Amino acid sequence: MVEFQEFTNGDTAYLRWLDQHPAGYVINTPRGRPTSYMLLHRATCWTIGPKNRNVPPGGFTERDYIKVCAEDVATLRVWTQANGRTDGSFSKVCAICSP
Repeated sequence: MVEFQEFTNGDTAYLRWLDQHPAGYVINTPRGRPTSYMLLHRATCWTIGPKNRNVPPGGFTERDYIKVCAEDVATLRVWTQANGRTDGSFSKVCAICSP
């Protein structure tokens, strides 16, 4: 069973997921899910989590971007396939956390 979780309007739930799944992975993508930007991160990456002090309240999932989270990269590849990237790829992987 493929298990991923989409966070489209709830920073509290998203940040809780990060805390509970430190070995997990996250796709950061704009609302509307354009296939040109599906960036893969580790759940511990500071750029997509609570250590990023430049993000205002609600800025992770409640405005322009959503997050898709899973325990493994293979599950997120299934999500990208279902959302327009038929080869299951990501547009990019984070250069900071190197997932």
